[in-house]
Amino acid sequence: MDDLPHHDRASPPPDDTTTALASEEDIADADDILFCHPPRVVTRWLCGCGEDYPCFDVRFARLVKAARVRTAR
Repeated sequence: MDDLPHHDRASPPPDDTTTALASEEDIADADDILFCHPPRVVTRWLCGCGEDYPCFDVRFARLVKAARVRTAR
């Protein structure tokens, strides 16, 4: 099986029994939308625990380290 997404595979030619569910204008609009919305690679960081980075524990640890306690004068 090839590695192309389903929508990029060539569709079989229509035969006489095929009925169109969309108008020619709808098909042209769909082509424009697919052209303007190409897939893209997204990179995300993972924490050592497997969650998205920063995980809850990391956010909490940063909050604790950033907290400062004022001494009474």
